[in-house]
Amino acid sequence: MKAFYSSLLLGGILGLLCLFATSTVAQSLAASDKKIFRTLSGYVREAKTGTAMTGVHVSVPSLGVGTTTNSAGFYTLAVPAKWSVRPLIRISYSFVGYQTENLTADLNFNSDMNIELKPELTNLREVVVKSNAATRKASESVQMSSLSVPIQQVKEIPSLLGEKDVLKSLQLLPGVQKGSEGSTGLYVRGGGPDQNLILLDDAPIYHTSHLFGFFSLFNGDAIKSVDLTKGGFPAHFGGRLSSVVEMQMKDGNRDRISGEGGIGLISSRMTLEGPLKKGKSSFLISGRRTYADLILKPFVPSISDHTGYFYDLNLKATFDVTPNDFLSVSAYTGEDRFVYKTNGSVTQENGNLRWGNSAGTVRWQHRFNNALSATTSLFYSLYQSRVNMNRDVMSEDEVVTYALRNLSGIRDAGLKSDFTWNAGRQHTLRWGLALTSHQFRPSSTTMLDGASGKPSADSVALNSWEGAVYLEDTWRPAEGLQINAGLRYSGFTSEGMTYSHPEPRVSVAYSPGRNWAVKASYASMSQYIHLLSNSGIGLPTDLWVPSTPRTAPQRSQQVALGIAKDFTSGTTLTIEGFYKTMDNMVAYKEGASSLSIGNTQVAPNWEDQITYGKGWSYGAEFLLQKKVGRFTGWAGYTLSWTQQQFDELNFGKPFWARYDRRHDVSLVGIFHVNDRITLSGTWVYGTGQALTLPQGQYWVQGSNGLKKLGDAKPYYTQRVFSEYGERNNFRQAPYHRLDIGIQFHKKMGRRERTWEISFYNAYNRQNPFFYYLDAVNVSTEPQVKKIENRLKQITLFPVLPSVSYGYKF
Repeated sequence: MKAFYSSLLLGGILGLLCLFATSTVAQSLAASDKKIFRTLSGYVREAKTGTAMTGVHVSVPSLGVGTTTNSAGFYTLAVPAKWSVRPLIRISYSFVGYQTENLTADLNFNSDMNIELKPELTNLREVVVKSNAATRKASESVQMSSLSVPIQQVKEIPSLLGEKDVLKSLQLLPGVQKGSEGSTGLYVRGGGPDQNLILLDDAPIYHTSHLFGFFSLFNGDAIKSVDLTKGGFPAHFGGRLSSVVEMQMKDGNRDRISGEGGIGLISSRMTLEGPLKKGKSSFLISGRRTYADLILKPFVPSISDHTGYFYDLNLKATFDVTPNDFLSVSAYTGEDRFVYKTNGSVTQENGNLRWGNSAGTVRWQHRFNNALSATTSLFYSLYQSRVNMNRDVMSEDEVVTYALRNLSGIRDAGLKSDFTWNAGRQHTLRWGLALTSHQFRPSSTTMLDGASGKPSADSVALNSWEGAVYLEDTWRPAEGLQINAGLRYSGFTSEGMTYSHPEPRVSVAYSPGRNWAVKASYASMSQYIHLLSNSGIGLPTDLWVPSTPRTAPQRSQQVALGIAKDFTSGTTLTIEGFYKTMDNMVAYKEGASSLSIGNTQVAPNWEDQITYGKGWSYGAEFLLQKKVGRFTGWAGYTLSWTQQQFDELNFGKPFWARYDRRHDVSLVGIFHVNDRITLSGTWVYGTGQALTLPQGQYWVQGSNGLKKLGDAKPYYTQRVFSEYGERNNFRQAPYHRLDIGIQFHKKMGRRERTWEISFYNAYNRQNPFFYYLDAVNVSTEPQVKKIENRLKQITLFPVLPSVSYGYKF
């Protein structure tokens, strides 16, 4: 513990020294380099709503320098001050779907230049703020392995039952594998779903799905931008091995009250936004709820025995406190509930399942001067699930009750602070610190109910602390060459054990011109929390646990090499190869699970049920993406290999991971026929998942040779046992699916309505959800039985049509 707090104290001192050095060097530069650089900075907002615009391209064409605005709409740009020749320069502001604006700056002074952009007169139908990758050129950025999908494209892509889903859109990108049919799980470059850091306005979200994984909890109407980083991580990212998904909620309309909503087959949604004080502050309220239980209950009497629903609610308020201080408060809450009851002649069963998330963030953005700014966030996140299931097995003389009690939860409360300093044209420094308090409550029990009474679901709280400090610099030593180098130092303490790791990061990009670049990166990552999963599809019975003296943190190292090319048509081509190793991974031992028999508190015992191992993944990714014009979309292809090795699994030999897929293809197309009709379609193909299936079966007859089994002899005799070969020795059939959709828009003044008709799995592909063995009589003679085991599959979704109605005002 002392070592942990010593690390944090050292980090705090480092941060203060950096801040002092920054201030000192800034004053020095102002004095000595007064005639070399000028700083241009300001905020870019949308003219109609006052919303901060992320990713606006700000450039000085005559000098060949440029930048983009951050999530607050702020930009800062250092330019050489050659005012003796040309004191006035033209600054250009451009963004897809908006009119390009130009301002004139006098290089005799540092300048604050705020501007509002107006929508293109030819594209008034959509007034939206898209993610920053919509305009940023891939060849201009040192960052690699970073992707995004504009929110408007998310809303136009056809989806399951018409529910627009941010995470399922990310599954269509190269390097991201999907889990089972219809699930929202993300498997990024060989990593598991617990290795993804999902951030909603800086607050971590631990369970990201509704309805047992079929829909994500992120309502697209409330999200402003979504960015995925899967490699080449800058030093300000940390805590997970495989990816970071950053989502920013919309700020709200500062000009007038507006809203949008929709009615679909399984849910309805509504978003309302407007000014608290016109031009200075705003609010946003967005909610969604399924209603199948409400609609069917009056007509189906048995609905009370089998019912379930989910809801989520997003809230946000933003305030311009001063010209240099901006405050935002955001919150999310959502929950799933499922209740069922069965009545059979031999067994009766009932269950009650509840799980959900709550999260909140208070974010303060402050600008010290034109070159130095800071963002500080206080966040809170809570995930908890409660599962209560009972089964009564009835016989002639008694009733035996089996009960499952599962209580899982993780609570985070933390602080993070980031500073950015534009130290001239060659250097952009970024540093900061983060501190998080974790509380884990893993508990699960399966018991036979006897004289001792009902089993309890009490849990033991496991408290831990996680902290980190970082420093990084984006250096431009020569024309066309950029280097982002940084160091993150992280620490974790739990149960009296302290871990600390340095995590070096470096990315290099060289652009010889003509809008193309060669890039390379290396990143070392540490992850101090683990997910114990029985199924791999994100059920509420999964347990989050911390690193302990017995369970070391997960570590990874990743290298990547690629090229990026921007074409004049607004199309970008990226090709990347990667190699990643992962150590200290955890998995259940053979036959073990979180459903421990006879224990009312699994927290002290879960480490006895797991084994430790390593994994590695390598491959190549290709992406051709177009985000502007009447036709947009992308084509992605991934060729990859993912293997794992555990001492107590598969006899210690390496095996293919369940989510290893040799080939993965995604084609996405969106065509705006005119202002009233939009056509869209997606086609996906993937190598089948790896599964473990029995290679044979045998029957144990009664024999005197089994007498050494003693009391266990009756269990082993007269039974059929399966013989399994190597782990994950079987491949499912390849997965492929076509989704198509059409949207009909009608604009009526400030209002707009949209009808959408879509078909999920349009050609009715029978994709496997899972397999099972069934005994089948294959005899051709009526009086003779010949029983053979046949492999059968369950298909979850046939062709599914859907219709939805949306509106804006």
